Amino acid sequence: MGRTLILAGDIGGTKSYLGFFAADPADFTPLVERRYASREYPDLGSMLAAFIQETGQNPQRLVLGVPAPVNRLPIRPVNLPWVIDPGQVRATLGVEEILLLNDLQATAYGVLTLKPADLCILNPGTADPQGNIAVLAAGTGLGEGGLCWTGSRYVALPSEGGHVSFSPTSDIEVGLWRFMWDRYQEHVSWERVVSGSGLACIYDFLKASGRGEEPPWLRQEMASGDPAEVISRAALAGSPELAVKTLDLFVSLYGAETGNLALKLLATGGVYVAGGIAPKILDKLKAGSFMQAFLAKGRLRTALETMPVKVVLNDKTGLLGAAYCGVHSTTERR
Repeated sequence: MGRTLILAGDIGGTKSYLGFFAADPADFTPLVERRYASREYPDLGSMLAAFIQETGQNPQRLVLGVPAPVNRLPIRPVNLPWVIDPGQVRATLGVEEILLLNDLQATAYGVLTLKPADLCILNPGTADPQGNIAVLAAGTGLGEGGLCWTGSRYVALPSEGGHVSFSPTSDIEVGLWRFMWDRYQEHVSWERVVSGSGLACIYDFLKASGRGEEPPWLRQEMASGDPAEVISRAALAGSPELAVKTLDLFVSLYGAETGNLALKLLATGGVYVAGGIAPKILDKLKAGSFMQAFLAKGRLRTALETMPVKVVLNDKTGLLGAAYCGVHSTTERR
């Protein structure tokens, strides 16, 4: 019998990574990989079919991290206008072995494959080699998850923690909550704050509350590009003050919610900050306010000080995690 060929994928609200991997637990180097703009395809099956056709490979096993809970079918991603039906995907591709994971489960497994060069240390701490691990990823949305040691290996925990209620801890954050409540009228989650769209909302709040002037050139750039990227780029360049204040508040909130997750999971094995935003604002994350907010948990500050905190620089971590799960799982879940 030939080798088992795994088609692994990290499906995102903006972009998706797909790759073919050999079922080798010692090597997670993709045989071939591609990046796709998710919304250019009407559904998951058509994107996977395009990848298979382009590469000429035929997988025996399909493992995907998707941006939604996977416990109910069909799956409806929060930030992607698709309905994912494993039966339909199976019929389209002719692949019998299909495993679907929450995207942060895939990212969590992926951190187990990373090398030192894939990480930037914000807090060295002292890792418990069998302690729980927390993983947070801000991008199009806010993903949260973790890993739990079972006695012989780590198992990823599914979570939709990014959708829990945002809890302000200062006057300016209370003002932000009120601004966002007026905007969304129903529920202000942490994802509404710590994500690409969240950063743009923070900017709108600071501008509306008179905390900075918007120069015409920035308004024009935001109108023709992604507002979050434009604001972040301007803030990292140091001007205008409104953009700098926006990114400062965003980084503080990101650190606060990362600390929340670290406590909830008691992440003595480490905390990993993944997703598309963190590497782009790495200098700000290293400047100090992220860790200050992470540690600002009163009597539990000492416990947090011992936890290693690392930024994931490898944007293929979710893809690697899907491959990792495909290699180590022989049971079809869906």
